[in-house]
Amino acid sequence: MPVESLYADPVVAEIHEVRRRLLEASGGDVAKFRQRLRERQSASGRRIVSGSVKKHTEPSDAMDSRAAS
Repeated sequence: MPVESLYADPVVAEIHEVRRRLLEASGGDVAKFRQRLRERQSASGRRIVSGSVKKHTEPSDAMDSRAAS
């Protein structure tokens, strides 16, 4: 898909507009924007999931059944 057609997509355009407004609300400072997000997450009371991935030491049951086939 050409890059030009991505920006013609209304969903992509809306995402860019929201991102622009959110960054603008932080004075264009990405570090300030991230800090505001962390504060908002903490205040929400919701469980926050980190982006880290846990490595499994043992294969899952699904993997075991495939290996047995």
